[in-house]
Amino acid sequence: MRRVLQVLLVTLFVLTARSVAAQQSASELLALGERAYQNLDYDQAAALLRRGLARATGDTFSTGERLQALTYLGATELFRDRRDSALAAFRQIAVTDPKYRPSEIIFPPQVTGVFQEVRQQTKTVFLQVPPVTEFRAKVEHFTARLLASSPHDIAVAITLPDGKPVREVFAGSIAESLAVTWDGLTDEGEPVKSGRYLLRVTPRSAGAGRLVRQVALEIERARPDTQPWPSRPDGTSAPLHAPSGPAVRSLAGGLAAALAVVVLPSIVAQDAGGFKGRFAVAAAIGGAGIASFVAQRSRPPVDLAAGASTAAQAYRRRLEQVQKQNAQARAEVRLIVRAGAASVVELGAQ
Repeated sequence: MRRVLQVLLVTLFVLTARSVAAQQSASELLALGERAYQNLDYDQAAALLRRGLARATGDTFSTGERLQALTYLGATELFRDRRDSALAAFRQIAVTDPKYRPSEIIFPPQVTGVFQEVRQQTKTVFLQVPPVTEFRAKVEHFTARLLASSPHDIAVAITLPDGKPVREVFAGSIAESLAVTWDGLTDEGEPVKSGRYLLRVTPRSAGAGRLVRQVALEIERARPDTQPWPSRPDGTSAPLHAPSGPAVRSLAGGLAAALAVVVLPSIVAQDAGGFKGRFAVAAAIGGAGIASFVAQRSRPPVDLAAGASTAAQAYRRRLEQVQKQNAQARAEVRLIVRAGAASVVELGAQ
């Protein structure tokens, strides 16, 4: 086990050392090539620049550095009277970044002039697409921005991976930049299904070449954003009864008055013979209180079930609203578009 670990560590060290050496070698070679160009040693500059570009990779070299090295190479080949090689280097720049321009401070007019000619002849576009776009088909849009190397006619379409057209979204001229939109529908007017597609830009002008710019699209139909049904209200109703407060107060008042008549003889009667009279009066007052209590308790009851009926009506209204919203959500198709890296292919290539 220890021996295997040692072998793995040695292998990792060697690979890392090679990667660092390759990166340093590419940078050093390009720097030496640029210095040779400035010293007018064009043969040496061409050899160093080509070796440096061959060793440079996307992980160790930025796009800007690569375009700068290609510009030096094109200028070097131009001064070596190898125009075809210079045009090839400049064409790589135009295809990689249509908006790139050589520095007029570093390079003389004969270099920038030839580069401009190549840029005008190389009919290509640069695609700018959001990495992720979510939109409602037919209602909203997916947008891509195109940057052209020079004015020319193009056709922009959504296709299947094999190139079969799904929907043409633009056909016409592009000057410098253009924004194209797609509503997520096919030529038949239906939302596209989940799957893999291509956004392809094809030149249509005469002499525009055979370069096609395309971006891979992974399209997914999102699940409908529906709402849950509302909870049903409690079906039980409250008992029917009348308010007991006034009746109790009437009964209490009558009993209190009767008790006062019995306890306070000095107020109602002063002799012993008035004892019976006091009880008679007390009985009358107490009876009146009891009668009032019974009368108020026998009033028609309050129907508290009306509250339950109101809740049921509110539930039905809310249920109808949710059903309508869910039906609308199911009718709408939401698309999630994930864009990959752009690539350049020739017409007819898959």
